[in-house]
Amino acid sequence: MSQATLGSGPYRNSNLFSGYYLDERVGDLDAWDCDEEAEKAFEQIRDLWNKEGALLPSYNEDELIDTWIAEVVDILGHGTSSEVTLPDGGGYVDRLLFENDDVRREGAKRARDGDHEGLFSRASAILEAKQWDADFEQRFAEQRSYRDASHQIKYYLERTPSDLKWGVLTDGKKWRLYGTKD
Repeated sequence: MSQATLGSGPYRNSNLFSGYYLDERVGDLDAWDCDEEAEKAFEQIRDLWNKEGALLPSYNEDELIDTWIAEVVDILGHGTSSEVTLPDGGGYVDRLLFENDDVRREGAKRARDGDHEGLFSRASAILEAKQWDADFEQRFAEQRSYRDASHQIKYYLERTPSDLKWGVLTDGKKWRLYGTKD
């Protein structure tokens, strides 16, 4: 895996997207024209940070998910399903992220009817959370099918339907986006 490098903008890019695309093209996309929505979300996240920020380093992983990560994801407008078992039964993801709650409900109906791959197919991304300030490349102490958190999210993406193309790995402080394409 390539190391993240500092870019000229407010992001670190590990070649998931071209620098030119991020610097020159994203701003021209119709979907990028959301200044009012983005400002409102930023204000809500800042308010939440002012309430929770000092406490976040003391939370265990579950507390961090409940009080910070899930709240941020909700503010950003995603529907979520918690602790969803992978279609092959080889583990579970902390959250499945959906475009909105209507899409989440469509996926839940599929899962209810026994189509667990259909649930994952409706998702926009999987989210794996770690404790605050976690080192995503630190080897896990116990034996697992993946060596570290960064490998874990890739491992999970390999075990989901091919139309689910994104994974998010976060400790609440760092948010990494993983894609299924090299």
